[in-house]
Amino acid sequence: MSLIIKPIWVSSIWVYYRPNKASFTKIKGPFITILFFILSMPQCLAQNADDVAGKHATFIGMSLDQAYILQHTGSLEEIGDAYPSGISLDWSKLLLNKNAWAFCNCFPRFGVELAYWDFDKEEILGNGVIALGYVEPYFRAQKKANLFFRIGLGGTYLSRPYDEQDNPLNETYSTHLSFVIMAGIGLNYQLTDQWNLRFLAKYSHTSNGGISKPNKGINFPGLSIGVTRSLTPVSYPDHQKIGSRKPPEERARFNLTHFSGWSNANVGDKDKFYVSGLSAQYSRWVGNRSAITGGTEIIFDYSRRERIENSGNNKSFIQAAALVGHEFWLGKVTFGQQLGVYYFNEDRITDDVYQRYYLTYDISDKLHTGFGLKAHRHVADFFDLRVGYRW
Repeated sequence: MSLIIKPIWVSSIWVYYRPNKASFTKIKGPFITILFFILSMPQCLAQNADDVAGKHATFIGMSLDQAYILQHTGSLEEIGDAYPSGISLDWSKLLLNKNAWAFCNCFPRFGVELAYWDFDKEEILGNGVIALGYVEPYFRAQKKANLFFRIGLGGTYLSRPYDEQDNPLNETYSTHLSFVIMAGIGLNYQLTDQWNLRFLAKYSHTSNGGISKPNKGINFPGLSIGVTRSLTPVSYPDHQKIGSRKPPEERARFNLTHFSGWSNANVGDKDKFYVSGLSAQYSRWVGNRSAITGGTEIIFDYSRRERIENSGNNKSFIQAAALVGHEFWLGKVTFGQQLGVYYFNEDRITDDVYQRYYLTYDISDKLHTGFGLKAHRHVADFFDLRVGYRW
């Protein structure tokens, strides 16, 4: 696919866009105008003096994205290669006080993003508007260049859902409204005490949670370049004065968790099946923010039971797996990534290895809740809500 690259001068920053897309061209003018107005606002709209170093800073910004849609199932190959383009506006708070540092041994940034995406194959995939909230831990913030991670969750409106007559090739989504999750790693470069240039590599996934079929989902890794501006000059506190994060009193955790969700399977004339399960896990603190994990989970996916009954065999629909992985312990928030290997799986219709991702929040010292995702390579198996007990 040929890309036509043109530079546009916006508030002393060079950015790039793809003008060969009609829908992208329609929105770039208004978005750039809005950005120029926001970034040029008078200081009367800035924060109070109390929001300088050691407290919080408010940022606004804009970014441009280029991505690629993964053809994670054979049916998507009929669409051909697709290279989505995106443009987004952003508002966020960067927490700079001692409590924020103690929370994650970093400076966390919380924000909301509104983005427009042209999915390239407009006649099939259409376009979408994504709104999500995110959290970004910043590390080495006192340096000119610093590293950050981004985790986001939200919703999206998609313009061209599957239709048996009018749009039969779009098996990625069949409802206008879907969920979206995103994870990425980026580099932030401080141009001045107010202006930042940002580069982000991220992976995004859309799904309607099994509400309607087909629901293969849009999986689109991509690259983003953007600028942000703080409403007041930012001076980062010296983390040496605050002190390094101490290990938790309990360096080991045992968790028993129940999870429930809806399978993405399509069996017979049914396209929505309940999934539940239990997991038991051991976690051990190994660094400033990290822990290694090991455990097991048992899964009751009723789409598998339906498939087995339809085929007339007597296999068990229950799955059991061993998992190993890593967790970030960020105060009350835990983000985990695991690899699972089935040790009991009589009805083998997927890979023997899968991925697990989860985000939980501690309600108390013993109880936590959150959500998770199970996937086989690039195909989401199911999302789940979870509640667990720790000792």
